[in-house]
Amino acid sequence: MTTKNSIPEEGYVLRWYGFMKERFTPVQFVPMIISYFTANAAVAFLSAGRTAQMRGEIAGIAVIFMVFLHLRIFDEIKDYEKDLVIHPDRPLPRGAISIIEAKWTAFAVILAELAVAFFMGLPSLVACGIVIGYSLLMYKEFFVREWLVPRLATYAFTHTVISSWMSLFIYSAVTGHHFWQVEREYAMFLVANMMIFNIYEFGRKTFGKEEEKEQVESYSRRLGPFGAAGSVAAMAASAIVMALWLGRVFGSSVIFTVLMTILLGISLLISLCYALANNAFWAKIFRWMSALFIFIYTLIIALGIQSR
Repeated sequence: MTTKNSIPEEGYVLRWYGFMKERFTPVQFVPMIISYFTANAAVAFLSAGRTAQMRGEIAGIAVIFMVFLHLRIFDEIKDYEKDLVIHPDRPLPRGAISIIEAKWTAFAVILAELAVAFFMGLPSLVACGIVIGYSLLMYKEFFVREWLVPRLATYAFTHTVISSWMSLFIYSAVTGHHFWQVEREYAMFLVANMMIFNIYEFGRKTFGKEEEKEQVESYSRRLGPFGAAGSVAAMAASAIVMALWLGRVFGSSVIFTVLMTILLGISLLISLCYALANNAFWAKIFRWMSALFIFIYTLIIALGIQSR
């Protein structure tokens, strides 16, 4: 066991390989990041009136992956004191990685993001810089930690705003335009992006009655099972309505509409079942649905929004 600021004895690569396996599994995050990037790229191109000829997609995906990684590291650092009590087996609390090393690694990842964005052009670099700047505000919890932390929903919404900034980076990466040049259709999609990330955030902190722990904050405790499920259902419905509107604007096929409608139906059904049962079984399914929603939603858009 190491102290908060000491350097562990194991090799750097092995420590971070272990961290990735436990806290940032590529098998889970890479497909979601690719579908998220591709969906945003497709909407960006159609909004800008271009053909689906990508530029900078591999570099852009790499930047988004690194952003998610440094956000994960920031969260681990922020949660360190709490995790010492609630999750002592996680990499930082158990001493596999020191706080100092985590900070320097996050800083190195941020530098890599800027380096890649620099070679992608000025619009990408500017947008990437804003994503990083907002993530640093999140890390500092907007300098109002004592006020913000107890307000669970406000905390979630202020943090998921970064998904819209990441989407603006994707817009710049694939179109070569500055983010302030976005069209109305893409601006609407920014709101949908924030909604789907809030679905994940609300879902992962929602539990069955027997799963609740006194020291762990949850939406199910704050809002009740119907409030938590209803919030997720409302955000899912809003995001899907926006997607259907985009589909109509871009002339997407009936299959796109059918798949989005099925996703909405499944989301509403699982939310209702969890709210009525309020047990561990349905809470787990509800959390899985919330976690998979981003991937399924963006995959349908990536594959279907351009279909005619």
